[in-house]
Amino acid sequence: MSLTLPASDESVRCAVFAEEHRIDPGGTGLAPDVIVLVEVAEPWPKPAGKHPDLVDFVSAAAVNPSQIRLLAAIPHDPSNPRVLSFRPADGGMLRTAVALEGDAVSNLQEALDAEPDFVASGPGAPRTLLVCTQGSHDICCGDQGVAFADAVEAGRSDVELFRVSHTGGHRFAPTAMTLPDGRMWAWLTPASLDSILDRSMEPAAAAAACRGWWGTPTGPRQVAERAVFAERGFVVDDVARTVHTEEIEGGHRVTVELAGEPAQVVVVRPGREVATIACEAPGGLPVKPGREWIVERA
Repeated sequence: MSLTLPASDESVRCAVFAEEHRIDPGGTGLAPDVIVLVEVAEPWPKPAGKHPDLVDFVSAAAVNPSQIRLLAAIPHDPSNPRVLSFRPADGGMLRTAVALEGDAVSNLQEALDAEPDFVASGPGAPRTLLVCTQGSHDICCGDQGVAFADAVEAGRSDVELFRVSHTGGHRFAPTAMTLPDGRMWAWLTPASLDSILDRSMEPAAAAAACRGWWGTPTGPRQVAERAVFAERGFVVDDVARTVHTEEIEGGHRVTVELAGEPAQVVVVRPGREVATIACEAPGGLPVKPGREWIVERA
């Protein structure tokens, strides 16, 4: 590892360690074909898919031709739980919501097949926020994620917020996805969320906090798309885009095409090796290795 790990007698939180070492969150966002939320009351096990009400959904999602990321969500109305789906669309997203009733296979298929409402992007679009609050997976999300969700619900009545199970990247807690733009964010605060939602944050600063965009795979392509976002700003989220990559010696040449604009080429090369430590474990062990990415040319 390139980072100095905690001493054997130190027990550090993973989010504190990642922020202190300025670990770049770029390239760590979710990138499924569709995100499906199943409203299920806590407690959730680790992983949440082992919940008795979710195991059949996990099996159904595994054999579906679409790549599905299944998340538990605390019900907005416990007496009327739902299954919701969100998927990328040109300049926004498609969303469906159906009642959770009957068997999981039919519930999942109904949510995927239901007539969606197209939600355009842009400053005036309805906002949805998926916040990871699963403390049974990691204490940082259970502590900082919950506190962040509480603050947002108290201060932003215009945002539909879902408290969801593990979305990856707990070392970047509080972490959340904003919709319809489909961006994942690291170390959010209510103030930084406000400046993201109203698009007043400088694009370079927003990009530094962006884990990735859901429309392109985790890793170099998300990092390249983020580099274009840093240069062009939030207007990128209002248009369709495609991201292609080819391997070159020592890295990747990534082409990002925005609808109606000339293609932009970004070279992404491996950066330093980084570590995800075990939260509050002596010495941070066991450690999961990771990799940062460097944008060489955009």
